[in-house]
Amino acid sequence: MLRRDKTPEAMTFADAVEGRCSVRRFTDEPVPREDVRAMIALATRAANAGNKQMWRFIAVDDRDLLRRMGETVAAKLDEIAAWPSLRGEERKVRGMKGFSTFFAEAPLTIVVLGLPYVSAGDELLLKAGCTIEERDRLRARPDLQSIGAAVQLLCTAAHAMGYGTCWMTAPVIAAPELEQLLGVEPPAKLVAVVPLGRAAGAPRRSRRLPVDDVLEFR
Repeated sequence: MLRRDKTPEAMTFADAVEGRCSVRRFTDEPVPREDVRAMIALATRAANAGNKQMWRFIAVDDRDLLRRMGETVAAKLDEIAAWPSLRGEERKVRGMKGFSTFFAEAPLTIVVLGLPYVSAGDELLLKAGCTIEERDRLRARPDLQSIGAAVQLLCTAAHAMGYGTCWMTAPVIAAPELEQLLGVEPPAKLVAVVPLGRAAGAPRRSRRLPVDDVLEFR
């Protein structure tokens, strides 16, 4: 287990990357705001399209607000389970609650927002008559790639500082409702949720495919 006094400077890059794993159970120990600031500062060093830095973060440690966020996601799933088009799938939809709401039990959760990004290339493709879907196929969503890079650095930095995280997109199913609850104003949009805290117990690292299964040289 990582010592709590271990800082990013005391850990090699390989240690930080190899040791990071998803944590879904946390202790009640508060996360100091200076630690959150340090993690976010590292996260914002992520590679990003046009250096537009289209990410924004909200750190939520208010217990009542976290509870309401969890209830909002659960209520959305109940609503979806009642859709006529999903008749017969109610149990499956409601079964999503567990892995969609556990962020509310963390001592702090970071809400990740994204701002719009339109490059010169995007504008030219749209001007040429491409649909949004065609543009996204040709451009591969550099905005989401940029934000994803920041989230990965955030999770790695948190691990290096002795914290556990879990990169979650399941709660985004209630994005409009969560944005309203948090007072998020357009054009910002919810793209991910990252619960953060000291791990309760020893988290289990998931297996990865061998390098030779995912890499080829040409």
